[in-house]
This record gives sequence, structure tokens and C-alpha cells, in this order.
Amino acid sequence: MKTFKSYLTEARNTDVADVNEILLGYYLAGENWGLFDDPSSVKRQLELKKSKITDRQVEEQEDRASRMSSKTLSWARKNGYSGIPAKIFWTARKGSLQRAVGNQGKVDKGNPTDVLIQFTDGKFLGISAKSTLKNAEIGFKNPGMGTVERNLGIELASIKKDTEEQFIIKYDLPKSASSRKKVIRSEGYKQEADAEGSKVMSKMRDVLLSKLKTMSDDDSKQYLLSDWMDASDIVYPSYIKVTGKRSSVSIENPLSNSKIEYLNKGGITFEPVGNESIGVKSAGKKIMKMRFKYESQALSSSMKLSGDPW
Repeated sequence: MKTFKSYLTEARNTDVADVNEILLGYYLAGENWGLFDDPSSVKRQLELKKSKITDRQVEEQEDRASRMSSKTLSWARKNGYSGIPAKIFWTARKGSLQRAVGNQGKVDKGNPTDVLIQFTDGKFLGISAKSTLKNAEIGFKNPGMGTVERNLGIELASIKKDTEEQFIIKYDLPKSASSRKKVIRSEGYKQEADAEGSKVMSKMRDVLLSKLKTMSDDDSKQYLLSDWMDASDIVYPSYIKVTGKRSSVSIENPLSNSKIEYLNKGGITFEPVGNESIGVKSAGKKIMKMRFKYESQALSSSMKLSGDPW
């Protein structure tokens, strides 16, 4: 259970992202709301999301969305998308991406499209949009812990659960995560909790690393492409990753980039990095890191995995 402060922070981040996505669609549409699917609903959502963030954040997203739109359309023209956007879909709601493409194809599970363009030539192009204050490369994937456990047949959650239960008994702490976080931080247990949390992440990392090292090159490649890089050989609808940064915009085609090229060369290896990360290399080239991290306070908040640059 989240504290009110962490809940607000997460909500704000989501609201900022939603504002960026909707404004990106607006600029892709040539500032014509009429090209949106269900424009009145999207406009209402934009005003609602804008009311939850600061005026400065809105201005930042307007600037980034405009630049992201220009770069996206330029990329599309150079990569076989004829004509101009005829329809824009904001695909935030569950099932909305499949409804957008209709009977033209079945949407692949995990397709990360946030904004979908249908061009006048009928082709669809999805956009996985990111907005960041940084100019450096940012993390690109946060697979769920349960998904990793199921797909690899390993047990991770019990490591966290067992350690938390032992810590609760040792210091007579509340079972409620939010209440426990308050006590840990106010009663002087933070150092001990962080130390135990570090051990949890290290143990989880070692379990995942051991499993990955048993996988063949082909299995490793397919696992990385599908679960960590959203780059399976066939993805419908096709999409690109567009990241609006402080002063630049980067575009990556998940099916055509240097990381994929090195994965195709083979020789995939996994190695421990620091306390809680796994470094992935292929043909001697650094591809990415898999990192375990707590949402906020160790032993009193949720955990997640992050695919980060390396």
C-alpha cells in the first residue's frame, strides 16, 4: 500500500505522461482535434490531466510534444508511410488499440503503443512515447515481477516476502506496508531495512542470473526481444519509440537498431553488475542492464524490474 505522498508522485508522473501523449497526437493531427477518435473525450481527459500538474509542466510537454511530432512525421516519410495522418488514436484505455485497428489485424500482446496514427495510405504506425528532462538515454522497459517469474519458471517474490516477515517479527513492526514504512523511517530502522533490502535484491538477481545462464543463445535472444525490448520479429501494429528530451528527440525502431544487430550476431552473455543488476552482452557489445529496485522504502514497498541502458 502506497503512502499518500508516493501516490501523488506516481499520479503526477502518469498525468504528465498522459498530457505529453495527447498533445503529441494533437500536433500529429496538425492541431486538428477533428482527426482524433472520440475527440470530445480526449479533450476532456487532457483538461483533467492538465489540472493535476503545474503550468510549467504543461508548457514543457507542449514543447516536447511539438518536437516529437515533427521528428515522427519526418521519420515516417523516410520509412514508407505515404500521405499525411488521417486519424489519430490515443490508446490509453484497455482494448482501445485493438478497437482502433479493427479487423485489419490482431494486436500483439504487450504492444506499447500510446498514440496510433492511421495515414491516408491506410497504414498504421504506433508510437511508444516517452518524455524526460534528461538528454541521455533512459530506461526502456519495466516488466512485471510476476511476468518474469511465469515466463522463466522461477520464484522471486517469496524472497522479498520471507525477509519482510522476519524483519516485522524482529522489530515488532506493523504488517501494513504504509504503516511499516512510517515506523521504519521515524523510529530509526531505515539503515537496517535498507541493508536487508539490498540483500533481497542481490538474492533475486542471483536467482534470475542463474536461470538466464542456462538458456541457449536462441532462447536468450527471443526472451530479450519479446520480454525486455518489445521487439519480436512480427509486431502488429508496427511502432517506434519516440523520446522527447530536454533539448532533443530520439527515435528508435525496435526492429532495426544496433542492439538488435548485435543480438543477431549471437554470443549472448549475462553477468552480475553491482549489487542488484544483470548486464547483458552480445558479441561483446553491452546491450542493457536488468535491475531490481524498490518503489520507495526497502521492506515496505513494492518492487519492480527495470531494463536500463548499460
